[in-house]
Amino acid sequence: MSKNQKKVTSKQVAERAGVSQTTVSFVLNQVENSNISTETRQRVLQAVQELNYVPDTAARALARGRSSNIGLLLLHPHEQVFIDEYIPNILTGLSQVARQNGFRILVEMITDDHLPDAYINLIRGKEVAGIIINAPTVQDGLSLHRYAAEGFPIVTLDNVHSDIYSVIVDKLHGVRKAVKHLINLGHQSIGCISYAPVPINKHAADRLHIFRAALESAHLSYDERFVREGNFDPETGYEAMKSILAEPVHPTAIFAMNDMMAFGAITAIREHGLRVPEDIAIVGFDDVRLARYTTPALTTIHEPDVEHGRRAAQTLLDLINGRTPSDKHTRLTTELVIRQSCGSHLRASHTQSGLQT
Repeated sequence: MSKNQKKVTSKQVAERAGVSQTTVSFVLNQVENSNISTETRQRVLQAVQELNYVPDTAARALARGRSSNIGLLLLHPHEQVFIDEYIPNILTGLSQVARQNGFRILVEMITDDHLPDAYINLIRGKEVAGIIINAPTVQDGLSLHRYAAEGFPIVTLDNVHSDIYSVIVDKLHGVRKAVKHLINLGHQSIGCISYAPVPINKHAADRLHIFRAALESAHLSYDERFVREGNFDPETGYEAMKSILAEPVHPTAIFAMNDMMAFGAITAIREHGLRVPEDIAIVGFDDVRLARYTTPALTTIHEPDVEHGRRAAQTLLDLINGRTPSDKHTRLTTELVIRQSCGSHLRASHTQSGLQT
C-alpha cells in the first residue's frame, strides 16, 4: 500500500457486501450463533477479497473480547528446539488450525525455572486467549492447575496433571514396537543410544526403562556395555556408537531413541568397517523426512507430530470458545515404518531362497 493510498475500512466492506458493519465483524471474527446465512457470509468474504481488506488485529481482539493469539510455551533450551522436526511439525499442525480460526501463535522458549512466570505473565497480561505447553513436567503444576480450574484455556502436550487437558503421543508403546521388531528378527544382543542424558531427562529415562523391560520380557539380557547417552544431535549419536564399538564385542542391533542418534550411529558403524544392517541393524524413532533417504533407508517409529499439533489446537479452541472437548486426555499412537536399516528385507530374501530350494 502506498503512502497516499487510504486503508480500506470495514465500513467499505459492509457497503460493498450490502450488509452492516456488525455483520462484517461477526463474519470475520467467526462469532458463533450469529445467525448469518451462508450466502451473506460469502458476500462479505468476497467483498474482503475484492477490496483487499486487512482486518485490524487490535479491533478484532476487541470484537472477540479476547486476544487473537495462542501461546505455545516450549520448555527446552534454544539449541535443542530445532535440531529435529518435532517442534516445527507441531507448529505446522497448530498453525493450520489457528490460521483457519483467525488466531496467531505466540511462541515462548523458556527454561523450567521460568515456566511459572512465563505462563502467569501471558495469562494476567491477556496476551493470549489460551496456551499450549510442551513440557514433560511442570514444577509449579498446582499453580497451572489453579488457572485451568478458573477457566483459562490450557492444553499440555504431555499429561502433567489429571485435571488439565492434554494431547499426547504414546511414545513408550512405540519403543516397545521398535525393540520387539528387532527381537522378532532374531537379535539377542541389542544396544541402545539415548537421545539425552537419562538422569536429567524424564522422557529418555522412561524410554530406557521400557527398552529394558522389553528385553527382559523376551528373556534377553540388558547389557550396560551397549547402552550410551547422546545429547539430541547426530554428532553425539556418532560418538556414542564409536564408544560401543570400542568394546571387545558389539551388539547385533541398536535401538536409537531418535533418528538423529541413528544417523550418527550409521556413520560410526561404516567408519568402523562394518555394514548396516548385515553386521549391525539399526532402528530409530521419529521418522523425520531424511529417514527414508539415508543409505540404507532407516527403519523407525513414525510419530504423528503434525496431527499432534492440530489436535492440541482444536482442543484449545474448544476451550477458548466455551465448548467441552470430547476427551480430557487425547492419546495418539505411533507406527513402525520398516525400511532397510533393520535387515528385515534380508531375512525375507533368505526365507524366500530357502523355500525355493
